[in-house]
Amino acid sequence: MSIASPMLVPLGSALGYAFAAIMLKRGTEGAGPWRVNFTTNWVQATLFSLLWFVPTAHAVSATNLTHAIISGAIFFGGQIFTFLALSRGDVSVATPVLGSKVVFVALFSAALGTEHIGASTWLAVFLTACATLLLGLGHPHADKEAIFRSLVYGFSAAAFYAVTDITQQHWVRDWGFSHYIATFFLTVGVCSFTLLPVLRGDRRAVPAESWRWMAAGGGMLAVQACGVAWSIITIGATSTNVLYNSRGLWSVVLVWTIGSWFGNAERGHGRAVMLRRLGGSLLLLAAIFLITQSPHR
Repeated sequence: MSIASPMLVPLGSALGYAFAAIMLKRGTEGAGPWRVNFTTNWVQATLFSLLWFVPTAHAVSATNLTHAIISGAIFFGGQIFTFLALSRGDVSVATPVLGSKVVFVALFSAALGTEHIGASTWLAVFLTACATLLLGLGHPHADKEAIFRSLVYGFSAAAFYAVTDITQQHWVRDWGFSHYIATFFLTVGVCSFTLLPVLRGDRRAVPAESWRWMAAGGGMLAVQACGVAWSIITIGATSTNVLYNSRGLWSVVLVWTIGSWFGNAERGHGRAVMLRRLGGSLLLLAAIFLITQSPHR
């Protein structure tokens, strides 16, 4: 395998996430966001439960279990906002915004006193603000509420995921990756039972087409998550973050070019709007690169 080959995995995962986002948004149209969220979370919980069979040098303890459960519960909060962003907003806005997680990690770490905010971090914050402006500018007749929801829910999800990252960085080494992640995703699955009271309608009334979109999107989400996990272990979190967050670019490109194949109508906003969203996602990617290249990280 060439030196560059491992880099293809997080890039492929980013593309996989963009496809999953479009498919899951289509699934929410017939099944509702919470049924889709419940289904995809249990697909991932089942897949990652296999990691319990991977041996680890660390013993199970109440402390380790508690840490993994806390991280999983916080991640579930991020999932709630993610599905709100995808179902009630635009994929080509929400997905790039999720990449701001890395900026939130730096800001939260600085607030906790574990990291110093340097010039590169402030520049990244400025670029994020500029990107938000570009992503928020739509066609005069566009659904401004949908764009606003995309930004609010997307940034909220990114903040939750940032806290998840910070807790993982501090706690995963105490137990080992495999058992920690298996418990983490099992927690997400268990938390999903809180969604049962708000599931929309009888599951038998959900169109077969929606189940197919859910299955395809959930499967893709699980596969790309495995790719991200492998990349973090193989090439490190920094390189993985930069490459994986190209998902914002992929989402805009896919929506613009083949979104109609998935019943996505966002390309109807017009060429100028899509170009601005592409520019906004590029600025966010630049902000992420600046954060990961900071000498304090």
